[in-house]
Amino acid sequence: MKQIFAGEVFEVLPLSNGFIFAYCKEKIDDNIIVAYKMLTFDGQFSDVAKNIYLLTKFGNNYKAVSAYCKNHITVKSLVQPGGKVFLLEEDGTATLLDVDASVLWSGELTYRTFAPSDIKIYRKSLWACYKQADVLLKFSLNTMREELRIGGKSSPFSEPRDIFIDGENAMICNSGSNKLIQLNLKSYNLFEFESFDEPVYQYIKVNDYRIVILKSGLYLI
Repeated sequence: MKQIFAGEVFEVLPLSNGFIFAYCKEKIDDNIIVAYKMLTFDGQFSDVAKNIYLLTKFGNNYKAVSAYCKNHITVKSLVQPGGKVFLLEEDGTATLLDVDASVLWSGELTYRTFAPSDIKIYRKSLWACYKQADVLLKFSLNTMREELRIGGKSSPFSEPRDIFIDGENAMICNSGSNKLIQLNLKSYNLFEFESFDEPVYQYIKVNDYRIVILKSGLYLI
């Protein structure tokens, strides 16, 4: 495992030939200065402008979509084929925006007052992980009703913070146990895929490259 960047990384977004990430450049009193970098797999490492990050996160209509968000860093964004964007705010408010950023649907995805820490779409379902409840929920995209719950009192999860869909599997960052958990989305079988020496916050895979955000920074596995 190779460290790419040391420091507080907020989010990493995949590109076709690399990735972009947002990080804490500086803290001044209670204010955080956010900056953005891009790494391509041919070895190019460079600073990028905020609008490049927003384009990657929110799609072609990023100006209107990002203006709709409460916080462009903490909001979760799923850009759908055709340009629709599904947003999840920190308070659990979820919104589906059309290509012109008009609202198609809005509601709450809270579970026992807890908001999801991340969401991902797999086929006709939306999966959400709840860090504070140690639960993973499956919702129907047609009705937005809960279809399945994994976890609870005897949960295989410990502070699940992030979901990444890899084929038929969901890779879940178990930040409480420093483990990456794999869930097969057809059989619902679970197993511990990988362990780390510190909390794991996010995982992505681009081509054959695997990247994680750990507490100490950004790493290439």
